[in-house]
Amino acid sequence: MAQDIPQTDSTDNVVPTDSIASDSLSAAKPPREAPFKSRVLYKAIDSMNFFLPEQKVFMYNEGKVEFEKKVLDAYRIQFDMATKIVHADPGKDSADHDIGVPKFVDGSQTIHARSLSYNFNNSKGFIHEIKTQEGEGYLHASKAKRYADGHIDLAGGKYTTCDADHPHFHLALSKAKVIPGDQVVFGPAHMVLLDIPLPIIIPFGFFPQSNKKAVSGVLMPSIGMEVSRGLSATNGGYYFSFSDHFDATVRGDIYSTGTWKLDVAPRYMKRYKFSGNMNFNYGVTVSGEKGLDRSETKQYSIQWSHTQDAKANPNQTFSASVNYSSTSYDREFNYTNPSMLYTNTKNSSISYRKNWPNTPFRLTANFNHSQSQNSGVEMITFDFPTVAFSMDRIYPFRKKESSGKAKWYEDITLQYDANLKNTLTGKEGDLFTPKNFKRMKNGFQHKVPFSINFKALKFLNITPSMNYNGVLYNSRIRRTYLNDSISSSGQRGIVLTDTIYGLTYAHSLSPSLSISANSKFYLMNIYGPNSKIEAIRTVISPTASINYVPDMSSLFNYYRTYIDNAGREQKYSMYDGSIFGTPTSPGQSGSVSVGLNGNVEMKVRSDKDTTGISKKVKILDRIDARSSYNIFADSMKWSNVSLSASTTIAGINFTVTGAVDPYKLTPAGTRIDRFGPRLTNVNFNTGITLPFSKGQKSGEETDNKEKGKTKSSSSNGYDYFNVPWNLTVSYSMNYSKPTFEGKFTQNLNFSGSITLTPKWSLNFQSAYDFDAKKISYMTATIQRDLHCWTMSLNFAPFGSAKYFFFQINVKSGTLRDLKYEKRRTQQDFSINPW
Repeated sequence: MAQDIPQTDSTDNVVPTDSIASDSLSAAKPPREAPFKSRVLYKAIDSMNFFLPEQKVFMYNEGKVEFEKKVLDAYRIQFDMATKIVHADPGKDSADHDIGVPKFVDGSQTIHARSLSYNFNNSKGFIHEIKTQEGEGYLHASKAKRYADGHIDLAGGKYTTCDADHPHFHLALSKAKVIPGDQVVFGPAHMVLLDIPLPIIIPFGFFPQSNKKAVSGVLMPSIGMEVSRGLSATNGGYYFSFSDHFDATVRGDIYSTGTWKLDVAPRYMKRYKFSGNMNFNYGVTVSGEKGLDRSETKQYSIQWSHTQDAKANPNQTFSASVNYSSTSYDREFNYTNPSMLYTNTKNSSISYRKNWPNTPFRLTANFNHSQSQNSGVEMITFDFPTVAFSMDRIYPFRKKESSGKAKWYEDITLQYDANLKNTLTGKEGDLFTPKNFKRMKNGFQHKVPFSINFKALKFLNITPSMNYNGVLYNSRIRRTYLNDSISSSGQRGIVLTDTIYGLTYAHSLSPSLSISANSKFYLMNIYGPNSKIEAIRTVISPTASINYVPDMSSLFNYYRTYIDNAGREQKYSMYDGSIFGTPTSPGQSGSVSVGLNGNVEMKVRSDKDTTGISKKVKILDRIDARSSYNIFADSMKWSNVSLSASTTIAGINFTVTGAVDPYKLTPAGTRIDRFGPRLTNVNFNTGITLPFSKGQKSGEETDNKEKGKTKSSSSNGYDYFNVPWNLTVSYSMNYSKPTFEGKFTQNLNFSGSITLTPKWSLNFQSAYDFDAKKISYMTATIQRDLHCWTMSLNFAPFGSAKYFFFQINVKSGTLRDLKYEKRRTQQDFSINPW
């Protein structure tokens, strides 16, 4: 509790004689031994006056006294060596402003004051007009008393996180006690904003200031109002500080209509080992009127991020990135986050990797998740677990120590790959039902490829190989044609597929041969010395390859047949639809693949460079064309021709891809084996990111800037004619025409930011819908820096999820709950629009 401290004149060097001063500052006459056990240093720039009979020293202009870990700086210092009391006061300059304001430092504690008296013997002191920083906050007081243990009692104090000498806001404290490095405890207090007292009264409280681990405590909620959900208390809860390595935050939202949400967010960390955080969210959205159309929808979301330190274990790693939620969670609770709101896909991955040093073996285990929403239906896929064990390529016939030329068989390579995979796919409501579990796909596969590579004629690569492939499933299928049955479409005859459960193993041993060739050609066009263009170079790289695999189905036959209603024999595999397929093909296979890629560059002479050095300019960064020919196909042996090209003009990248079908269509839209090239797909992408504007600099402005300020700069150094800004624009166009009808789609996205003044900023992102001919969505954030406060407005004026969220709050985390919020969601707009 603060004590009443008598006032003393700052120029009076006489020690106060009242009871408090006598108890605190007076010291008995020093014994004849050395007055100080530690060395005392004192100095001043202007002058030092010594009064030996009284054992006093007067220091003027930047006086300084150092004793152990205590340092006192002030314009005027009076040091009484007999009583070990020091008095400090500021001076005045010619404009009658204070200079050399006393500053006292004791270890990590720093105190600024109008004047102070301090006893080096008992470490007590009186302070007038104190200002000291404790954690993120600043304490002001008209008078204070410091105790030997460093505690400070304040009377008429202020607590604020504003660093201004005259703070813009503060809590007016009637009395307070400062425990450095621990907490500030205060009695009755009220809020003051811009020197205006507000009717916000706090009977008592404390501010934690510990530099040690965080302290558990209550998280104050934000009170608000929404038209559709009613009164709300959001983000209230409790923070649990279990240890230096583990903490958790529990927050909740509750609305007067019955809607509520609970968030649990634990964090963990072990230095030099790993760190991570989780976020579990569960809530119930209530809509409609009670007794009429009231409905409740359960929402949930799970996020988990785990990172292992790179130095913890280089041979073994574990990582996790999980993002899973119910279908409408983002729409109900993440409406202010456009990246979540307009994302139709979510993915998760939990991965464990291990390799054995000095061996070719490695192990990987994964848990993967993906969910996507198309046409309002969300499909979820889980891959768990997915385990892969592999052996890198080795040369089994090579000797550890060899001399001379290697034998041909020493280049034979061997690898091993094994995979275990389980996949479950379904809708959100029936994903984990027994019926859906029966549709789970799982299996085991391992492969052992032997291969050797020969080079011929410097550009031919010949690779014969022998591949063993084995698969293990827990089921197979059998198909039967029922001639007398009627299908759902009304046609006679259906194919019945039966699933036969039980472990089954299939394998194959397949030889193959691959021959590939590649080369590179240069075409050079050289121009005369009077031409601006020095030369144009075209690089062409043709590639070709032949692959052949013989028919091994007679040795490893996993194909069956049935007779349809026309008497034709239909062949099928017992493992159709299995996760790794059938280990053998129903016949021999072979293909010829051809490709052509290259680039075009130009050399341009420079008019300014007299050294003759030319500038290289790329006309086409890349151009590529590819296709393949199926040797054993019955008809339409050529595949579609894929085309792509890219270039950069004035810093803007342009990319074009396309596909050409080499075969004609019948009037009914069916492909036939007659050549007639058709463009079936074209995709065009471009985008530009504009950096901060540099503005136009005239010669006069450049000269002024060298002197420190341009003519367009304001008094605060901000150039209002050179506003920092950035803009990113991306455009994509797709034209698809698989038959006679083409579909044309376009997408335009843009985002950017602009700093209007040193205090105002705007960030935005949006997209334009060419089909609807309107802006599909737009989100923007306007921010205003209010020194110790900040104001922001987030809003989405267009799109399917309009909202706005206004907030003004204190910057400091210590007073983060001192804020005002106003929000409105899409549901509110449907009830009461702007």
